Amino acid sequence: MRCRSGAVRRRLLAALVLGAMSQSVSLAADATFVSHRPMRPLPAPSSRPIPEGPVYFVDAVKGEDAADGSLKAPWKSINASLAKLKPGDTLLLRGGTYYETVTIRLKGTAAAPITLRAYPDELVVIDAGLREFFENPANAWEPVPDGAADEYRSKNSYPDGGGFGNFADSMIPFQRYITLSDLRSTNELVSAKLGNRVDDPVGIYAGPGVRRDEATGRIHIRLAHTRLEGLGSNGYAGETDPRKMALVIAGKDEALSIAGAEHIRVQDLVLRGASRQALKMEKSSQIDLEGLTLYGCLAAIRMGEVEGLRMTHCALRGHAAPWHSRFHHKDRSKAGYLFFGSGKDIEIANCELTDHHDGISIQNLQRVRFHHNYFENFNDDGIEPGPRSVDMDAQVYCNYLSQSLATFTAHGKKPTPVEAKPGSGVYVYRNVVDTRKGVYIEPPFKPDPTGAFYAKPVDMVLSDHQNPIQQNYYVYHNTFLTPQTAWRDSYAFGWGVRTAQTTRRVFNNICVQTDGLPGMKISATPGDDFEADGNLFWSVRKGPDYKGDLFATVRGSELVRESRKTYPAGILTHDVFADPKFARLSATPGESQDLTPAPDSAAINGGVSVPESWPDPLRAVDAGKPDIGAVPGGATLWRVGVRGRYNAFGELAGK
Repeated sequence: MRCRSGAVRRRLLAALVLGAMSQSVSLAADATFVSHRPMRPLPAPSSRPIPEGPVYFVDAVKGEDAADGSLKAPWKSINASLAKLKPGDTLLLRGGTYYETVTIRLKGTAAAPITLRAYPDELVVIDAGLREFFENPANAWEPVPDGAADEYRSKNSYPDGGGFGNFADSMIPFQRYITLSDLRSTNELVSAKLGNRVDDPVGIYAGPGVRRDEATGRIHIRLAHTRLEGLGSNGYAGETDPRKMALVIAGKDEALSIAGAEHIRVQDLVLRGASRQALKMEKSSQIDLEGLTLYGCLAAIRMGEVEGLRMTHCALRGHAAPWHSRFHHKDRSKAGYLFFGSGKDIEIANCELTDHHDGISIQNLQRVRFHHNYFENFNDDGIEPGPRSVDMDAQVYCNYLSQSLATFTAHGKKPTPVEAKPGSGVYVYRNVVDTRKGVYIEPPFKPDPTGAFYAKPVDMVLSDHQNPIQQNYYVYHNTFLTPQTAWRDSYAFGWGVRTAQTTRRVFNNICVQTDGLPGMKISATPGDDFEADGNLFWSVRKGPDYKGDLFATVRGSELVRESRKTYPAGILTHDVFADPKFARLSATPGESQDLTPAPDSAAINGGVSVPESWPDPLRAVDAGKPDIGAVPGGATLWRVGVRGRYNAFGELAGK
């Protein structure tokens, strides 16, 4: 039905047109980019075969909307083509870029869903951006008279858009400048004179970025190099003339909208160029997303009243470039969650969520399953379940979670206590959480060539804003790695505090810190619904020479004596301070490691039993008494991310 050689030629052409997007971050050492080396693997075509059943075709270059939609006579416009589909139909997009804001309002059935996807072996992009900056940059920009060095502006005016953008070759995002003083500034240091998101004479340059001048409608851009000492290879040193490179400049609000739709599948597409969210979903049900790459702006996905979302093997990339800090986003631009909204029956699996201000908000979602995902580089909040609610049903398991200022958090003022249903809450299990890489919180106040400011230590896994009552948490069989003792010496890197008026269970977790001794502070008071036991603690540097008893004070407290009324063994009775004897623990975060305990580790058969009603995919593998940590002895390691690109410890497969 299709010519293999023709498909190969089309794929190669698409790769050229799309700015080499089909290459990955694991390119040969001599590969070069006009802008900056990509932060993440770039999207590649899928070889998913053409399905059985009615199939129609769209070709942005050769198609005609008056054609019959066959392979030989494809349609041209996605939106016009969608209007012709019926339940069970599949619409295949030929390789290339479609400059449309696509809206799906169709209703398939459970037995006959409607599918929108890419043609096999061809890369397809739906671009909401302003196409002249990608296709004809040489004629799209001009220098700004009396502007800053390397400042350009669009020759044309635009009624909207221009707030976000990306380098087309690497898809590294731009800073969304909201003041011209920041865009034009030569200062890159934090200053007490800098106000919060207001124009001022000092300004701070945050690297390549754009801003649309509302008075003229022209889009200003500056790609000047970063000069901040200490950034090293994390600074920008690429091309500074926008006329010499293809750029993705944001245009319409979203690239794809799914509204009032039912039983829809969207597969193997790239969404980019939006000014608000790459994908918007409203009042829809039974939506299946697979193999998408979404380049977010304020968000990658925003949704409301969606029931039955299954998202697998998708990559959600945010607006944090290597040189962006929390300060640049929160105080000088616009912050946002990569994924947020409302809905129920949500599964997010084998996805990659990376490089944004905040990660995912599940506060307004019911029945959430978040698993086998690669989750990294959020300079503020990671996973936000919100304050305690009546009926929270969320499971977060078998993920790799790294580089969030607060991996789990909650917003809200001190609310009136809520009576939660028995068993409701957030179940956190079999995750590897590694905070040792640190977070870029803000530039220094004075030059710092050491670069110590770039990776501030993160020593808390659970945190909050304004002290709301936390969700009920059931935290068991995880492996936590942090650089140092938790803030205020809190037990289990934060799981022992913020316990008031909640149910908190902390069992069989490995808690390893690089330096210092583990904190043992627990905020629960006698009578609170707090239980913790079977956890293993270790300090890489202090542990081997420590001769004391970490648990003596807590085990002799009234809290432990009172706990026996509901937990007969007494909390912390089976906690241990011992070397987990991992197969390989990297001295430097990001290096190859294997966090499987050795056969003679204290983690093997060292845990305590947890209720059978608590979900655990590895319960049958864990023979004998429960092993402590995310990976039981003898277990086959799982993979996380798109097509299992990474192992359970966050390393690219094959390492």
